[in-house]
Amino acid sequence: MTLDRATMNIIQMGIGFFLNFVAFNAADFIQESVINSASKSGKIDEYAGYYSLAIVYATFALGNLISAPIINALSPKYAMSLSVLTYAAFQGGFLYLNVYYLYFSSAFVGFGASILWAGQGAYLSQNCTETTTSRNSAITWALTEGSLLGGGLLLYVIFSQSTSSDSISPVTADVLYSVFTGLSLVSAAVLFLLQAPAYQEKVEKIQAVSFFQRVYAPFELLRSRKMQLLTLVFAYTGVEQAFWTGVYPTCISFTKKLGNDTNVLLALNSIYSGAAQILAGLIFGLLGDKTRRIGRDAVVLFGAFVHLIVFVMIYLNFPADASLNDTISDGAILKPNVIIAMVSGGLLAFGDACWNTQIYSLLCESYPTQSSEAFAMFRFFQAGMECFAFVYSSVLQLQYILVIMAGLSVFAAASFFLVEQLESTEISGLSLNDLKFEPKTNDSVYK
Repeated sequence: MTLDRATMNIIQMGIGFFLNFVAFNAADFIQESVINSASKSGKIDEYAGYYSLAIVYATFALGNLISAPIINALSPKYAMSLSVLTYAAFQGGFLYLNVYYLYFSSAFVGFGASILWAGQGAYLSQNCTETTTSRNSAITWALTEGSLLGGGLLLYVIFSQSTSSDSISPVTADVLYSVFTGLSLVSAAVLFLLQAPAYQEKVEKIQAVSFFQRVYAPFELLRSRKMQLLTLVFAYTGVEQAFWTGVYPTCISFTKKLGNDTNVLLALNSIYSGAAQILAGLIFGLLGDKTRRIGRDAVVLFGAFVHLIVFVMIYLNFPADASLNDTISDGAILKPNVIIAMVSGGLLAFGDACWNTQIYSLLCESYPTQSSEAFAMFRFFQAGMECFAFVYSSVLQLQYILVIMAGLSVFAAASFFLVEQLESTEISGLSLNDLKFEPKTNDSVYK
């Protein structure tokens, strides 16, 4: 079977993201542990990893406010390619770790990330039709998040050869961050070689807007009831992503009753998380038509249910201080158990995929000619809450973090359900002329 140009574009973009996030997600999983190990020599604060990630997501949030005109000026493919270079610069800094460059490069990569993700949303939308949005969103998600699996395998190979079992040695850290930097450079080349979008008429509509209109456009979307409801959904994904990509791996590393080699457990957690994300992407990709019939809100409600269950599992299995420092304590009821810890990591990732794949699908379908602005709002609120989550995670015990996420997940799921009801109302409110049974061409959705 020959793939059409739009699908090939989506796959190539996914490969570029896969390579970059094999590096960055693996680095994200171990960053606080690497810095905590380095802090024992007194050259850096033990919580600098949390502070660094907070800076990343703060500048990420702010960068989203101006990402749309930058993407418009450069085009999505060039914007994405250049922004990946900021990831290489950030990861390269760990070869000569110092607090000043760490915080500066954190701000740099946060801004680059805002361009990268908004560019992905724009390029994805420019290669989708109404009938391919769910499938292409799932393909993009599976390839991007499959990087967790690749990163986990990389960590497992290196940690299994390391002589240090409960900390990350400087030599091991140098090897890892050299590989991470190289992968990001290759990713930049892959994205640079992307072909033009399949649906050029969409690009022309996006370009026919002034710079200042593009800066203001994301805020204009906030005037709608639908986008106002979605801000709560975006905020929850930020909080839960900060937890499962940064805080939860730190809990595994700090909980010494999980075993003598918590570094290998970090790698296994990344592998299981990646496998769960790929599984979710494949399910929603292969069953795209069925997902549309079931409804996006049903998938999100299922994801919220999965998260609520896993929050309870984590509370029972991990000590209250596991997110803050090395601990030999038990969980609220259970002695820390490796199997429960790994299953919890996989379920966190699966639930995250339920939320994010449906958000991607909703934004592409609801804002076909305003994709940059819509994704900018998504990433702005998501990243803002990730920043906030990393700040409070440096001082709050685990049970309070879990309560915050549980409460927010309920309200976010209700908001998503209301958004889908608004979508249905808008469709049912169309005139009979709008609902004529006419054959649809690939570009009918853009007219």
